[in-house]
Amino acid sequence: MVYKDNFSNDQEGEYEILFTQKAVPIFQNKLYHSADEAKQVEKSEVMIVQSKKSGFIYNKNFNPGLMKYDKNYNNEQSNSGIFQDHLDNVLKQLLMFGIRDKNVVEIGCGKGVFFEKMKALGIHCTGFDPAYEGSDPNIIKDYFSEKYNQIHADVIIMRHTLEHIEYPFSFLHTIAKANNYRGKIFIEVPTFDWINNRQAFWDIFYEHCNYFTEESLSLMFEDAITGSFFGRQYIYLWGDLCKLKESIFKSNKNIKKIENLFEEKFAYYEKILSKKSSIAIWGAGAKGSTFLNLLDKQATKVDYIIDINNEKQNKYLAGTAHKIFSPSILDIHPVEYIFVMNENYLQEIQKIIANKSIKLHIL
Repeated sequence: MVYKDNFSNDQEGEYEILFTQKAVPIFQNKLYHSADEAKQVEKSEVMIVQSKKSGFIYNKNFNPGLMKYDKNYNNEQSNSGIFQDHLDNVLKQLLMFGIRDKNVVEIGCGKGVFFEKMKALGIHCTGFDPAYEGSDPNIIKDYFSEKYNQIHADVIIMRHTLEHIEYPFSFLHTIAKANNYRGKIFIEVPTFDWINNRQAFWDIFYEHCNYFTEESLSLMFEDAITGSFFGRQYIYLWGDLCKLKESIFKSNKNIKKIENLFEEKFAYYEKILSKKSSIAIWGAGAKGSTFLNLLDKQATKVDYIIDINNEKQNKYLAGTAHKIFSPSILDIHPVEYIFVMNENYLQEIQKIIANKSIKLHIL
């Protein structure tokens, strides 16, 4: 049986356009060694729509054939103590769900940071990720697919992976089939509710082709536990693979319609950037990349980007080619304002710049 994502195949007239981004880099988390290389990256248009049939929100223009994850891809946030605390909270929640003595498979394990945390507790783990750069023989440097049809997992973990998958419901069935529709699954994704409530247009990326809420995430299962993490920016689901539905069609009578998305906040930041004379962005991740590619394409309004991840420092942001520095740049080239791309890191940033006369603006 083929399980179709009936929210991803809507025809014209079956969806509402919520927001578009024109000519933005297809990868927000790739960094480059030269400004010229950064400016020449492939770009595309994002068109975020809401299905009238199911209420699901997704990028109608997404092309999975463009997505080639390689060594230039860096979405690692674990240099931050705040994010390490988040990972510890996730692990604590999983231990409460009972993974300690289980055979665990992590799909989309990235650089292996969370994977190593599980291993340190003696949990038997296997990982999948084409962007993995380490040497752990238990991590397979490949996308998970049908060819891994006997994974024999008690628990499957997908953290910040499902939002990158064009047909997430079909992909979940691929996983479930490979595991004989047995075992548990844990999914962690960003939540569209936080994006919508904050009008956070800088949290819409080409890389993310799907945008979930607790309701839409749980809609794919007959029964599941959901919750939130990280200041409610991320949500999770814990469910049984045997309870994955055969269809996710939903009556449109109950769809929460979204209107006038981001217009007010976008205009506000266009205005505020035009008035400030000396600005740095703190955070060279997808939020910072999106913000700058929409509001400072020519790199004339923001002086530079700051990031504590030394793997990102002295590289250039895709599209705009803003250069990324360590916080020490503030001693050499001070600025009047720092725009903080994620409020969760505010206290950490305040400690680093405690002796400097810089105003922090939180998005």
